[in-house]
Amino acid sequence: MITVSIAGGSQPEILTLVNEAKNRFKESLNFVVFDQTKDIGNSDTWEYVHCKDEAEIVQKALQYVADGHAQILLKGIIQTHTLLKELLKKEYGLKTQSVLSHVAMVTVPSKDKTFLLTDCAMNISPDTQTMIEIVENVKSVAHKIGLDHPKIALLSSAENYNPKMPSSVLATEVTEAFKDEENAAIFGPISFDLAMSKEAVEHKRFVGPIMGDADVLVVPQIDTGNSLYKSLTLFADATVGGTIVGTKVPVVLTSRSDTTASKLDSLEFAMKQI
Repeated sequence: MITVSIAGGSQPEILTLVNEAKNRFKESLNFVVFDQTKDIGNSDTWEYVHCKDEAEIVQKALQYVADGHAQILLKGIIQTHTLLKELLKKEYGLKTQSVLSHVAMVTVPSKDKTFLLTDCAMNISPDTQTMIEIVENVKSVAHKIGLDHPKIALLSSAENYNPKMPSSVLATEVTEAFKDEENAAIFGPISFDLAMSKEAVEHKRFVGPIMGDADVLVVPQIDTGNSLYKSLTLFADATVGGTIVGTKVPVVLTSRSDTTASKLDSLEFAMKQI
C-alpha cells in the first residue's frame, strides 16, 4: 500500500482525482489530506487532518512524509512556492540531491512511444554543473522505472559542436563529464529528430550512441522544454505525467488547469518511482 500525503487536498478537483485514482489503482493507494477547509470526503475517501492555515498545511504534510508515513507528496490547492520553500528546509531531510528538477513521462500514442523529458519546469537556464545534476536525477528515475541502461539525449539544434551555440557547448561539456558512465549512454549535442526518429538517422546517415532510440530527452533550458512539452500535448495528443525529483520521495505538483487525466498520469508516474 502506497500512502500519498496531500497538502491542500480537501478541494473538489482533488476529491475527483482521489476517487478516480481509487477506481484505477484499486487498493494500491491510501490518501492523507491536510487542509484548513471543511472535510469534503469521508473515511472511505481519505484520512483528514485539519490545519489552521496554509503554513501548517505544508508543515504537517511534509512532516508526515519525513516521518516515513507517506511515499508520495502531492500538492493540492495551495501555492507551489509555499510548498517548495518548506520542502527545502533541512529539518525535514527531504532534499537528497543538490538540484531539484522536473521529470515528465511522455507517451505519444500515434508513435507508440514513451520517453522521459527533463527539465521543463524547474531550472530556467542551467549551467554545466546544474545540467550534470539534472542528468543524474533523470538517470536515477530511469533506473527506478526499469530502464537499466537508458539512452539520454542532450538536445541542441544540431548534432555537431558549435562554439557559438550555447546548447551545443553545454551538451558537449555534459557528455564529457559522463564519458566513463557505465549505467547509461549520455550523449549530445543531438537534434530532436536524430534522437527520436530512426528514419531521420538513416536519411542523414548519422552514427552515434543514440540513433533515433532515445529513452530520455534533456532540454538545454526551460523555454525549449516548455515549448516541446506543450507542442506534444496540443498537437500530438501526448499524455504527460510529471514529478519533482531530487527528493526523498517523488513530488507531484498539480495545477487547477491540469485535467484529471493529467493528474492521474503524474500520480501513476510517481508510483513507478517508489
